[in-house]
Amino acid sequence: MPSLPPAIDLTVHRTGRGAPLVALHDLGREGAAMQRALRDLRREHTIVAPDLRGHGASPTPKGPWSIDDFSSDVARIIQDEGPPATVVGVGLGAAAALALALGHPNLVSGLILSGLGPKAEDESRQDRWTSAARAVRDRAGEGGEGIALSIEAMGSRPDWRGALAQVHSPVMVLAGGADRAVPPDDQRELSMWIDGARFTTAPRVGHDVAGEGARELVSAVRLLTMEQVPAEQLAA
Repeated sequence: MPSLPPAIDLTVHRTGRGAPLVALHDLGREGAAMQRALRDLRREHTIVAPDLRGHGASPTPKGPWSIDDFSSDVARIIQDEGPPATVVGVGLGAAAALALALGHPNLVSGLILSGLGPKAEDESRQDRWTSAARAVRDRAGEGGEGIALSIEAMGSRPDWRGALAQVHSPVMVLAGGADRAVPPDDQRELSMWIDGARFTTAPRVGHDVAGEGARELVSAVRLLTMEQVPAEQLAA
């Protein structure tokens, strides 16, 4: 396993009982939003929903950051919970979850990803991310630094296409059918690069699948975790 950078103590929201389900929120959100979205799974899973670095009550270490920094933070949480875990991620959380599966595959038993494509951003879109980070700093000052650093990390995320053959855990990509930030076709492409990954859409749901498509997100988790159960246990 790759070594981890110095520890960052994230604020973590926990509820439920059972196998760990790690839920990673999008830019500008908090762990509590993922906890609410997945609350119907409380009898099946321990829902572990951190505030990612720079968000909520978690710290904002000095930047710049990369997506691997987010995944390393989450790796520490899963190690403490007892690996492996099913990981659900939306947007920024999906990027962190995918980086986690690539860098620490033994910590991940399955992935549900939403609001993410497989490619790096081209120059024009990188400029948009940079402009968005600048706008956050101008509007919120030091209070927005964590969000701004997270935006910059998303803008500079790698092109994962050549690495996705290394993902061997079960994967489901759940796209909001009305997602304009990351169109469903881009998310379908992500699923096509991962061997055996499943792709589905949540009709009339936008980019915020956790907020607008909680029912579909819960169904995706149940379907994926059922696929992780050995056949002999299902027949028992």
